[in-house]
Amino acid sequence: MSIYEMKWSSAEKKIARVAFDKAYQREMEVIINAIYEKTAKLKNDKDVWALHNYLSDRRQEIDQKYDYCYSQLIIVFSRLLSENYLLEVDLKGLSEDKLQAIKKLFSSE
Repeated sequence: MSIYEMKWSSAEKKIARVAFDKAYQREMEVIINAIYEKTAKLKNDKDVWALHNYLSDRRQEIDQKYDYCYSQLIIVFSRLLSENYLLEVDLKGLSEDKLQAIKKLFSSE
């Protein structure tokens, strides 16, 4: 069975949603901390536009990365695991085939 065709039980859907939200919050904390650092160093108009560009780039990246479609979650979770926004413990309760698929993609990146 393809990772795009995997079926998600209602229990797995709940686990996936919580894990997804945790990863999103972790990444948002990183962005918020970066904003604090960058705003503390603002000195001129170039710095303002650099901050704007940083936020625009991050927004685009976040919008592309955090796709909560069940057909995409294996890939999304693998990426978030590789970027350390998701922890293996966050995925506890998913079926073994899903965990193996996530880890396999994670290890091949």
